[in-house]
Amino acid sequence: MKKMLALLLALVMVVGLVGCGQSGKGKVEYEDVYKTYFNSSYASFNYYTTSYATVREIVSNSIDGLVEPDIYGVYRPSLAESWTSNDDQTVWTFKIREGLKWIDHTGAETEYALTAQDFVDGIRYIGDPLNGAYSLRVVRNLIKGLYDYYWTLDDIDCGAITDQNREDVVASFDEMVGVKAVDEYTVEYTLESSAPYFLSLIESSMLLLPVEYDYAMAQGEDFAIDNQHMLYCGAYYVSAFERDKAITLTANPHYWDSEKITLKTVEYQMIPDGTTSLEMFKRGETDYSSVESEAYLSLQGSEWEDNLLPTSHSFSTNYLWLDFAGKNPEFNIFINNVNFRKALQYSMNRENLGALREPVNPSRILRNTINAEGAIYDSNGKDYTDYEPLKAIKETNYNDPNKAREYMLAAVAELCNEDGTIKGCEAGTVDYSPVCTFDVDGKLPVTICYVGTDDEAEIIMAQLFKAMIEESIGAEYIDFQIQAYSGWTYGTVADPLNYDIYFDSLSTGYADPSGILTRMTTDGAENVGCYDVPEYDALIEKALNAATFEERLQYFAEAEAYLCENAYVIPFISSLRGYYMSYCEPYTSPLTLYGNTKYKGAKIRTEPITLEEYEELTAKYEADRATALAGN
Repeated sequence: MKKMLALLLALVMVVGLVGCGQSGKGKVEYEDVYKTYFNSSYASFNYYTTSYATVREIVSNSIDGLVEPDIYGVYRPSLAESWTSNDDQTVWTFKIREGLKWIDHTGAETEYALTAQDFVDGIRYIGDPLNGAYSLRVVRNLIKGLYDYYWTLDDIDCGAITDQNREDVVASFDEMVGVKAVDEYTVEYTLESSAPYFLSLIESSMLLLPVEYDYAMAQGEDFAIDNQHMLYCGAYYVSAFERDKAITLTANPHYWDSEKITLKTVEYQMIPDGTTSLEMFKRGETDYSSVESEAYLSLQGSEWEDNLLPTSHSFSTNYLWLDFAGKNPEFNIFINNVNFRKALQYSMNRENLGALREPVNPSRILRNTINAEGAIYDSNGKDYTDYEPLKAIKETNYNDPNKAREYMLAAVAELCNEDGTIKGCEAGTVDYSPVCTFDVDGKLPVTICYVGTDDEAEIIMAQLFKAMIEESIGAEYIDFQIQAYSGWTYGTVADPLNYDIYFDSLSTGYADPSGILTRMTTDGAENVGCYDVPEYDALIEKALNAATFEERLQYFAEAEAYLCENAYVIPFISSLRGYYMSYCEPYTSPLTLYGNTKYKGAKIRTEPITLEEYEELTAKYEADRATALAGN
């Protein structure tokens, strides 16, 4: 446990996320209401099935997990007052607080006690495919027996298994699945493999939250359809819900850690069409607003200039995804050539791309790796991205037009005849319907169809891709065509391979590389481009079967480096949006590295934070963090 605490304390040496510390400069007054916003309609608050970020944020504040991070990112007791693991970290045991009850949407205690069984029943709920749990793969593959339980039920439901009864399989859950209530207030998880990162997974995954099973089953399809059809055990409960209008969180009067609650209410309002959060912030209608690069420049010299604060580091990585099995014969031949892929890789000026989001210091958002730096550490505090050969990838300068040209010439020599015709390629019409159709002639330049959305910012980025790639490689070799498709979805573009290149993102979701990398194998869910890389697959298999966590990270680093070095995917920047303005003091709420923003402990000023105050608060926070590190 001490190693885990030291690890997470070391983590924040690199990542300073913005929570909500006190300036000490004069008297500061605070509000007890935080005003924020949402911009989508939410059909349900079902935390096991939702993919919406705002719903996940609301649930994270109204239903507690077993542990939670403090302001330094160190895991502390939450609904579990203590925990232990065995030597190889395959069995984790949590002691649940006694005497807690679920509350309803009025803040009143219900008849339902919160016990270890509620955590067992959470896994029971997500283990049934009929309940439609979202992003289940990681938890399903990790908890012993859950994979077989889930797929047995699914095979029965679809008729693939006819000699087993569904009710009998459901009744076997306690014997099949590695989660059990040892007693009324002790829950034990048995895992398929060593998971020193398990606490970070508890933070990040909604699927490890508790549920009052009898209540949920009684609600049926109406479970969590609104605030009145769910129960709460967190710092807040959803006291009001006007669909498409407003959502209100109110402090839980029965909360186990009530002295840490600083805000009485959190008020969400729907952003009307044509209104931005920045406009709302200026009018005092919201206490926070992100500031995109164009807005940042427009605020220079205005009354808001001193309130522009740098956004914290992002664990999400933007990358170019390549289609290895599409319908464009020219691109198909070239993309399966490593020299061509590396030509694309070295043709991108990442700093210019970063400047679209971070106009002041774009270099701070550059990233060459798939997993984020500062997200994963070994038991000695070493950053995963500092494992070789991944460290070399991280430190490579890929802005090299000369290398891009050299790689392209090598690809052309291998794939084209002297007259510029592409070997084995015939002219024809490429049908990427409903996205687009276009003709190719089987000759240089190679036609590339880049498919993005019709969002203005994405169109500008696509145009920058086109300019830098054609300039570096040469327009006589590359014809970069942009398709800004208004109906962009995975179902229209990615899954049916209706693209040559598109831009996407992946995020390090917990303190282990497997969260991303196991999904990028030849048969992985994130391999939508259909590459076939047995060398990468073999390294992933070695990582998953490694004897120690350090050995596991080494194999993962080799696998990730292989994928990047050979340009099967091309990371280029983090998903960080450059600046924001806020009334919320940094560093007073939990440092949720992998989970959602928490309001517990947040302090909301009556005046927006200035950059000078932010820098003073940051300096104090870092000093306090050093003291905390020394104490652990």
